[in-house]
Amino acid sequence: MSTSETSLDYPVLGPDDPPVDFTREEAAYQRERWRLVRDHLDQIALIHDDEVVGAFPTAGEAIRAGVQRFGLVKMMLREIRDPDEPEYMPLVDVNHPSFRRLD
Repeated sequence: MSTSETSLDYPVLGPDDPPVDFTREEAAYQRERWRLVRDHLDQIALIHDDEVVGAFPTAGEAIRAGVQRFGLVKMMLREIRDPDEPEYMPLVDVNHPSFRRLD
């Protein structure tokens, strides 16, 4: 089967496209969060649509399992932490339209 015949369901974004919407995946993670923190702290959760597929020791193993099970589709990986810490953003453009001033 040539690559032109295959159907790829993973998002391909252009430079001006909005980010991928992971609302369903985030909701699935939050539903299972207490169990994941209890049983799989510091591992990587693999989430596809409304399902937490599993927890893996490394991101590479999670990606491999997701591609084997679902193919090249949109999936979310999330580090299982307690408490959820804010993401570190070393370079922030305060003039970007997604930011607003709070003063």
